[in-house]
Amino acid sequence: MTGEVGKKSIVRDFWNRNVNQLNQLRRDDIGTPEFFAAAESLRFKYHYHLPPLFDRMSQEYPGGRLIEVGCSMGNDTVQLARRGLAVTGVDLTQSAVDLIRQRFAEQKLAGEFHVADAEQLPLDDELFDVAYSFGVLHHTPDTGRAVSEIHRVLKVGGKAYVMLYHKRSLNWLLHRLTGVPFDGSRRDPCPVEKIYTRDDARALFHKFENVQVTIDYLCGTGWGVFGKMIPTSLHRWLGRRIGWHLMIEGTKMASSS
Repeated sequence: MTGEVGKKSIVRDFWNRNVNQLNQLRRDDIGTPEFFAAAESLRFKYHYHLPPLFDRMSQEYPGGRLIEVGCSMGNDTVQLARRGLAVTGVDLTQSAVDLIRQRFAEQKLAGEFHVADAEQLPLDDELFDVAYSFGVLHHTPDTGRAVSEIHRVLKVGGKAYVMLYHKRSLNWLLHRLTGVPFDGSRRDPCPVEKIYTRDDARALFHKFENVQVTIDYLCGTGWGVFGKMIPTSLHRWLGRRIGWHLMIEGTKMASSS
């Protein structure tokens, strides 16, 4: 199998084997309330910059319709639903969608979930007030096409919040020096991993207006003792200067095409 279809299949197979956080958690009670609680605790122990973003999203679009592209098992999706947003999640893998559906049912939260390709969303135009995608679009072969799909399904006046990996970061340098892949392992590396500068990100979001690109988050769980040695205050300060996450926001305006 060759070409884009073949590459997408390889990406799908990788994420079916590596649903986000399963390898980090190393638990055998997958799908239980205790498992989901542990996943949530781990997520926000390190991703401290996300809850304030979720608060802002829900305040800017109270009760709005939100699509998360690449929802995985739903750590972020649950947070957004609890804040009153009407969530729809899509993920490339059936394994992730099965987990998030189970999670929402157990917690009695409303949500709609689909197995879908970010580059070809099976959804009508202008359905959503908010689009959110965190650490996903740099793993699809045609990232520009995925960004265009987000633009398409947003309503006029709707806003995209997307995270992509940042090239000019300490984390990128550490990975380059050690040869460790950004996701997966040396034995099973993620088949598509891209990195971007701020200018690259602005180019990807050329259809959007009022595009803002900031950086945050120094490094995560993969660096073990090194990451734990850095005080949170220093981690945050460095993250805003040489961080790993490009945090991109852009609004769909009527004049966009």
